[in-house]
Amino acid sequence: MIRLFLRSLAINVASVYLVSQILSGVFVYVGGYQTLLLAALAISIANLIVRPVINLLLLPIHLVTMGLFRWVANLVTLYLVTWLIPNLQVHAFTFPGFHLPFLIVPPLLFSAFGAFIVTTLVLTVIFHFMYWLLQD
Repeated sequence: MIRLFLRSLAINVASVYLVSQILSGVFVYVGGYQTLLLAALAISIANLIVRPVINLLLLPIHLVTMGLFRWVANLVTLYLVTWLIPNLQVHAFTFPGFHLPFLIVPPLLFSAFGAFIVTTLVLTVIFHFMYWLLQD
């Protein structure tokens, strides 16, 4: 049990660090490695305690959407962690857009809520990839 929690904590430390590097300026931890470790610990504890309760409350929506709505539990968990740890911040941002030969994506302005959604999706993808990579 402790081994699984420590593995989850290590994966959360790496995930939070990678997301802060990928989304620099959007997902910021102020205060150095102490804040990074505290944020990873808070995410691990929230995933252990809070997320099962949220998943249980959202079970009918999970069943209807076949699990695609599960990211809401991660969104609430991330919001609670940023609320508990004031040095962990998510900022609104503007996506500059891009042009490909057959695809044009215009610039998009993401509010704080949109930034939470983007951060949650990136954090979830990185966490699950690293968990898959390091499984026994």
